[in-house]
Amino acid sequence: MDWIALKHALLSHLPVATGLLLPMALLASQRPGRGIRPWWTVARYLGWAGFLGILGAFLSGFASGRLLGFIPPHRLLPLPAWGPGVDALLFRHALLGGASLLVAVGALWSMTRSRKDHQGLGVLALLLGLVWSAVLLLAGESGYRLAHGNRVRVPAQVAAPAVAPPVLIQVPPVEQDSEAKVPVRALDHASLEPIHPQPVKSPAHGGRWIQVWANPEAVAAYRSGQPLPPGTFVVLSTLEDRWGRPGAEVGPLYALEMKASGPSLTFYWPRIPMDRRQAFGGDSRAYWRGNDPHLNACRTCHAAGMADPAQRSRWRAKKALPGE
Repeated sequence: MDWIALKHALLSHLPVATGLLLPMALLASQRPGRGIRPWWTVARYLGWAGFLGILGAFLSGFASGRLLGFIPPHRLLPLPAWGPGVDALLFRHALLGGASLLVAVGALWSMTRSRKDHQGLGVLALLLGLVWSAVLLLAGESGYRLAHGNRVRVPAQVAAPAVAPPVLIQVPPVEQDSEAKVPVRALDHASLEPIHPQPVKSPAHGGRWIQVWANPEAVAAYRSGQPLPPGTFVVLSTLEDRWGRPGAEVGPLYALEMKASGPSLTFYWPRIPMDRRQAFGGDSRAYWRGNDPHLNACRTCHAAGMADPAQRSRWRAKKALPGE
């Protein structure tokens, strides 16, 4: 599931390319007469490529949403949200992705139905293909906005005082902090090196099942219990406990980065379960970092970076017996 989830950005390029190229092939295949059959092949090839691409993008997007906690258990789409904001954009992106898969079936059927050698693919194939291409491009555009965020710019010219000759001062664009909403580095923890292959239970982290991921500079020091060198980045991905085993519900991410000024800690929970929100002031999402007072207990334990290796949990999940 992790491997599929990490391929969503790669697989989504194929349906977007189909949305750009398919209208040209469908328009060219409308002309009746001899020699039109090769355009059938081009349109049908693009149709099948786009269908397989959107199927892979949909499956990998679903896996990515589950992995990052954006899609709750027992749901196929994120929780409904409307209006501005990341939650609404994510819901629209998922909705467009699902709609493109449904429209793809009709468009592909209209392009592959039986036709005579001198006929074009027909107006029905053209209309359904154009609708499908539009939905694909809208889904791709919303996905791009999710991945790259929106930039806010300010006027770049400020006039000097009237007593002096007019001078234009170039003010650099002001961008929103890209990590103010999502800790990008922590979400990409699967690109780091895993310290242990299976989750272990950690009482110090809410009794959750954790997996530790670290960059190459930190692996040897972490495993041997030595002080972590500057530049270290360690992430704990977590799963909620379910009957003494790692459950399907994703818990928060914990991140530790060793800077020149000392350890920097991050806590991120993208989708807090309803029964846990009271402990978080009713918030549906938590993102604490830097000097946030919520991290005081974490800073006490990690004042020197890594906690005492002797306190690490080695409690692994018991293997399920046949029939369990």
